[in-house]
Amino acid sequence: MGSHRPRGLGASVRPNIVLIGFMGTGKTAVGEVVASRLGRPFLDTDALIEGLAGRSIPRIFAEDGEAAFRRLEAQAVAAASAPGGSVIATGGGVVLSDENMNRLRQNGLIVALLADPQSILARVGGGGDRPLLGADPEGSVRRLLNERAPLYRAADLIVETSTLSVDAVADRVMAFVGVREQEGRGRAPDEAAPGVGLHAPQRVRVDLAARGYDVWIGQGVIAEAAGYLDRCGIRGRLALLTHARIETLYGRALVAGLRSAGYEVVTLTVPPSESSKSLRMAARLYDALLDARFDRSAALLALGGGVAGDLGGFVAATFLRGIAWVPVPTTLLAQVDASIGGKTGINLRAKNLVGAVHQPALVLADIDTLRSLPLRELRSGMAEVVKTGVIGDPELFQVVEQRVRACLRRDPGLLAWIVGRCAAYKATVVTGDEREVGQRMVLNYGHTIGHAIEAALGYRGLRHGEAIAIGMTLEARLSSRLGLCDAALLDRQTRVLASLGLPVRLAALARGKSPARERIAAAMTHDKKATGGRLRFVLPEALGRTVIRDDVPSALVEEVLGDG
Repeated sequence: MGSHRPRGLGASVRPNIVLIGFMGTGKTAVGEVVASRLGRPFLDTDALIEGLAGRSIPRIFAEDGEAAFRRLEAQAVAAASAPGGSVIATGGGVVLSDENMNRLRQNGLIVALLADPQSILARVGGGGDRPLLGADPEGSVRRLLNERAPLYRAADLIVETSTLSVDAVADRVMAFVGVREQEGRGRAPDEAAPGVGLHAPQRVRVDLAARGYDVWIGQGVIAEAAGYLDRCGIRGRLALLTHARIETLYGRALVAGLRSAGYEVVTLTVPPSESSKSLRMAARLYDALLDARFDRSAALLALGGGVAGDLGGFVAATFLRGIAWVPVPTTLLAQVDASIGGKTGINLRAKNLVGAVHQPALVLADIDTLRSLPLRELRSGMAEVVKTGVIGDPELFQVVEQRVRACLRRDPGLLAWIVGRCAAYKATVVTGDEREVGQRMVLNYGHTIGHAIEAALGYRGLRHGEAIAIGMTLEARLSSRLGLCDAALLDRQTRVLASLGLPVRLAALARGKSPARERIAAAMTHDKKATGGRLRFVLPEALGRTVIRDDVPSALVEEVLGDG
């Protein structure tokens, strides 16, 4: 997202509010509401075009063609984009012209309204009066959305409107404009986080053809769960797998909402510890599902952190040879990483040694659940955020580096932005390598050593993110000693992890009684990522660039463990 201030406007001049987006995303309806509430002029470029031509847009296309329409559109944009604090609704193709967008940005804030293809088609009524949709409206919508998506993403604010009312979208737009006007009056930069205004749900698509699914991220997502489930085709009986505390905080309200929408729901609770990820616990859950007469039309919702997701996903993957499942992650670690990608598993001698890749039907990540997250768990999740920044998103790393305090005080706009960035990066990696036979291995940075540390401690006394923070530190040290990265990267990563309150040395664990390097080395031999007895390490070369190596000398690994 951009973060510009409109050029040519002083701090005392109100910027225009420019709504861009595909047809059917609600630009005109939302624009009219925002303009009415703020007492500002409302301009619709399509209406201006029809006034200039004296004809409807379908007639312009039919009689003169698209090129003539675009020339009229440029004239309308030039007229509408003058200073004056107007609310401007634009046509879906305005973004295709750099000249149009430069004019609109000169005096305005750009707000992109997005929606999924099904919602768009429902709103435009099959596209009969939409010349660009032609004889195959659905195919045209999907093609045009893909072509224009990068242009819409360049907006200052993005609002996903598929599940929101016009008033709810208008609320988000006005909140964003209010924040930007405060910034214009001298608000401290440290208070202006990326993602301000992203309290409306964001949608990240994991594009795996028939196995593809949406990740919805935002505040209040759990309250709207029934609508999300219905839209993705889940209408059978539901099992909710969760933990006692999470059931009290969120599960009961979730079940009540689902039942009021007509769903039958059975709640299953398990202890929130790694010991629950066992064959014995899976068998208990199979029996419970059979007793409840679940069939293959049923679905399982996993409400909680990594334990609920790993165990719930594994049970869903194997019960009746596979039923639908929906992670509803309530920890930062699960929202940014574990809930996306379909990896499920239980523990057998080592962590997640038995499992399956079983993609969910949907992921619902409610930022509000992070309010009740213990600080230590929040910090644990931030380790995976830092990992994502190091391996593939330098901007994310820099934002966390600069805004540690805002992360730890749970700024909702910042957290929504962080979760969205992590989800988008992981979706891209998973799309390219669903079953971890190649580049998806990059997501295991810090995990070769981190998982071994967890195993050496018997999964007691530390959080996953704490182990990964140490794993990243030691694996970056390996990279530095191999000459793959400079010491500055290691130092920078270490400072960020330490500032987040995460351990960066083995001596920081278990009250100074760190596991012996021999036990860690022994645990590494069970790493499921090893091939032919050779350990594979993801090693950073620079921010956003890594290399996978299986030739790291064992003596160097032992040396680094000894120094850790």
